[in-house]
Formats: sequence, C-alpha cells, structure tokens
Amino acid sequence: MVGKIARIEQMFDTVVRGYSLIPATNGERWLMTLMDTEPVVFDIGFHDGASTAETLTRRPKARIHAFDPSRFAKASFESRFSGNPNISFSNIALSNIPGEVEFYDYENMCNSLAARKEDGSASPTVYKIPATTLDEYCQTNNVTQIGFMKIDAEGYDLHVLEGGRSLFQRQGVDICMFEFASAWAATKRYLWEATEFFAPLPYRVFQLYNGFLAPLHYDISKDSCTTRPAMYVGVSETRYSRNDIPVRDYRF
Repeated sequence: MVGKIARIEQMFDTVVRGYSLIPATNGERWLMTLMDTEPVVFDIGFHDGASTAETLTRRPKARIHAFDPSRFAKASFESRFSGNPNISFSNIALSNIPGEVEFYDYENMCNSLAARKEDGSASPTVYKIPATTLDEYCQTNNVTQIGFMKIDAEGYDLHVLEGGRSLFQRQGVDICMFEFASAWAATKRYLWEATEFFAPLPYRVFQLYNGFLAPLHYDISKDSCTTRPAMYVGVSETRYSRNDIPVRDYRF
C-alpha cells in the first residue's frame, strides 16, 4: 500500500505539478514551437546532440551555437553534425568566470564541473578544460540576439546565467530555458538565487508545462532539487509583449 501511494504521489508530481525532466512530455518540445523561423539558438549542454537535432527538425534554418566540454559530446558532434555550416560546436564550458576549470567526466549524462554524489560508486575522469562566459563569447563572435537558449549544465545553470548578465540586461535572449535538478545540490546553488538573478532584469520567469507557462511563485518547497526537478523559463519583456505565449496562473 505504501509503495502504491508513493507511485501515485510521484505521478501527481510529474503530471500535475510539472516536476519532470522528460523532454517528450514536460513541455520542452512544445516550447521550441515558439521559436522564430530562422532563430539563433544556443544549446548549452550539447551531450549527444538530441536537443540540436530536435531544433533542426523544427527549424531547419536555425543557426545553432552548441557548447559542451566533454569528450563524448565532441565525438557526438563530429559523428552527427560535422560539416553542417549552421552549427558551431565549442568544446568548452560556459560559467560565470572565464579561465581553466576541472571537469568531472562520468561518461554519462551527469558530467559536470562539480563532483556528483548521486552514485557514490562512480569514479569520474577529471581533466582541465577551458571556460568562458556568455557575455565574452557573444562579444567575441558578434552574437547580438539569441532567439532561444537551452541550458542543461548539470548544476552550473545559474553560473551560465550569471556569465551573461550584460546580455540579459539588454534583452539579448528572447527565451531562455534552464534545468533545475539534483546537480544543483553539488554546486550548492538554489532556485531562489535564480529568481533573484532575474528580479532586476527585464524578464518574466515561469515554470514550464506541456503547452503553457505558469508564472513562478517561489516558495521554499520548490528548492527541493533532488525530489522536485523541473524546467524553468525566462522570457524577455520584448518577446513577451508579442502576446503569443500561452500563460496560466497555475499553482499546485
């Protein structure tokens, strides 16, 4: 009986509360339909290229800048997209400070700039990698406007955002989606910090659902990143003013 109740609770959290990281059902694919016809897209946390592939399926003329410091991601890019002139791949990390950092390579989707504790038996390969910031990258590469940005930096999502403060101050990103999950515990960062980051900026912050966005009404329970993983979205005021994004004041 206890197990059955636990499963029902988990299903309720996933389906009704939107605490899910499954792209096919949590709204990630729907969110991509809000992109313009020929958007500039940043895929931060490229991994195996699934997000980039989905973007190209929906927007074949998208110009994609992909980032991932892992060796696996580099091999995936070369295998799947090498020679595609619409995709540039940077085998580096994006963070809030440029320089050289240690990378923990678990040879799975938990590769991170921080040591992970979910699996105590895991033994990562640790190596040095270059890191830059969103602001520095955009300035160097003459990127002035980003239509869609996906951040899946395994706990370093907030660091990535902080590295683009100037970009966000001028509304240089139309729609930005970031993942909040167990890796945030490894970096000792919190969802409330993300809300404080966006507070002074010309952005509205939402939780992602399948087919609509709900304004983020923060409370401490949402900071349970190990049990309530979710996708959150920042929309610039300029992009929001087009009035084509379904928004519901949905609370559970």
